[in-house]
Parts: sequence; C-alpha cells; structure tokens
Amino acid sequence: MADETLEPGVDLSGRDLRDRRLTGAPLRDADLSEATLADATLGDADLRGADLSGADLTRVDCAGFLADADLSRATLVGADLRGADLSDADLAEADLRRADLRETDLSRVNAAGADLTDARLDGATGREASFADADLTGASAVDAGLVYTVFADATLREADLSGADLLAATLPGADATRASFVDADCSELLAGDADLTHADLTDATLTGVDLSAATTRGATLPPGVDE
Repeated sequence: MADETLEPGVDLSGRDLRDRRLTGAPLRDADLSEATLADATLGDADLRGADLSGADLTRVDCAGFLADADLSRATLVGADLRGADLSDADLAEADLRRADLRETDLSRVNAAGADLTDARLDGATGREASFADADLTGASAVDAGLVYTVFADATLREADLSGADLLAATLPGADATRASFVDADCSELLAGDADLTHADLTDATLTGVDLSAATTRGATLPPGVDE
C-alpha cells in the first residue's frame, strides 16, 4: 500500500494491515471498518473520528489519538493503548480482554457491553463514561478517575478499584462480588441493588451512599456505615 494513501478520510475498510508500522499516520476520519490491524504499530497515529467498527486490533500498539473513533465491536485483545486519547470514542461491545488502558483518557466513552476482562485501567480518566452491562471481571482500575461513570448491570467481580474516584458513579444491577474499593472515593455513589458480596470497602469514602438495597453479605465496610 503506497504511503500516499495514508491521508485523512481514506477508505481502508476490510484491508489487511497486520504487522504494519503506521506510527504518526494521518488517519483522521478514515474508514478502517472490518480491517485487520493485528500486531500493527500505530504509535501516535491520528485516528480521531475514524471508523474502526468490527476491526481486528489484537495486540495493537497505539498511544495516539482515538478521540471520537468508532471502535464498536472491534477486537482489541491485549492491545497496548497506554496513554491514548479515547475520549468520546464508541467501544460498545468491543473485545478489550487483557487490554492495557493505563493512563488513557476514557472521558465520555461508550463501553456498554464491552468485554474488559483482566484489562488494566490504572490511572485512567473516565469521567461520564458508560460501562453499562460491560464485563470487567478481574480488571484493575487503581487510582482511576471514574467520576459520574455508569456501571449499571456491569460485572465487576474481583475487580480492583482501590483509590479510584467514583464520585456519583452508578452501580444498580452491578455484580461487584469480591471487588476492592479500598480507599476509593465513593461519595454520592448510587449503589441501588448492586451485589457487593465479600467486597472490600476498607477506608472507602461513602458520604451520601445508601446501601440499604445492596447485597453486602461478607463485605468489609468502613466503621459506622449502615448496611
């Protein structure tokens, strides 16, 4: 593929781009839907507004700009997205198992129904993001900024949210069995009927939180917090 085809808005839908080095490529608003980008190096490529729906990005290396990109149903298993800008991106039903999302900007991301099993989101910023019905089993989001984030009906079993900022986050219907919220700021969090069985909320801030409808059997709660 000639380099001159790498330009904003280019149509690369369905193309086989595996193992390609696309570092710094100007692919803003490009159509990469259903493309194969497995093991590709995208580095700081500009993919803002790109359509990557259904694309295979297994083990892709990208720390660039994916703001407002369509990654719905994309395969991102083991992808290295550390420090990437994913703000306003659509990750609905994407496969992000074991993906590295440390320090990424996930502000206003739609990750509804996504599979984030064993993903790493430590230090990520996810203000107003949606992980509704997503699977975050075993995921790590230590010190992540998840203010106003939606986790309704999500699976958070054995997830580590220690030190996370969960101000006004929503958890109704979520399964947070054995999840860790140690030292997390859960002020004004809407727990609803979340399952917090054996969850660890040691030193968590629960100001304004009502756990009366939640399942807290075996959970470790801060002193003075009513179940």
